Amino acid sequence: MVTKKAAELTLTFADQESISDLDTFIDRSGLLDNAAVRLVAKDSIVVAWVQVLAPRGLNDTTPTVLGMRGAELAAPAKFDIVVPIDSLRARFANTEKTAEGFVVTMPMQTPTVRWKIPLPPQTGWQPLGKVGASDLQSVVRDGMKIIKRKVPNNAEEHVVRSYRSQVWGTTISNSLGMPAGVALGAETLGFFGDKIMSVSVKDPWIRLSASRGDILAKLTPTLLEG
Repeated sequence: MVTKKAAELTLTFADQESISDLDTFIDRSGLLDNAAVRLVAKDSIVVAWVQVLAPRGLNDTTPTVLGMRGAELAAPAKFDIVVPIDSLRARFANTEKTAEGFVVTMPMQTPTVRWKIPLPPQTGWQPLGKVGASDLQSVVRDGMKIIKRKVPNNAEEHVVRSYRSQVWGTTISNSLGMPAGVALGAETLGFFGDKIMSVSVKDPWIRLSASRGDILAKLTPTLLEG
């Protein structure tokens, strides 16, 4: 993480469309109980990371599932920060037009223990196979039905999280070793524009790649009961 103030940091985009695409991705992540986004800028690329699922506490078996989307920059930048989603989206809506492009000044960083995790590696991924969007959409529908059927309306938060962990931590493909939480992330973040998506692996991570971004997860050996 950088030590200088986030307010001094900027991202420069070549056009407003790039900003709009990133804004849509970050906005959709708010549906997943996200209040902050991690931005990693290096040279001419910035990658936005959001949490789809993550364990909270030592006894929580919820799998770690992350969503990411990258964007090209018109000017190089280098930082790794966590900022509030609402503040960042407000900055996206108020860019400064310069000779280099559209400049977005970063909001102040927000301290959060949820992002004190190592990010997946950038290289060394091995192709594992393909998966259809329709199959993953079925996984999401089935998972939602199970949660709705099993979780009481007045259930406490730890009970809800327990059932969600069981459902979304389930391995949905023995050949690919992919947890159901990957499907949840792809659905929520709007990645099902592709009918077929690629799957790759870099132990202990598995990655689902689409044209709109990637979903990455660590495996959790939990059995799904219908």
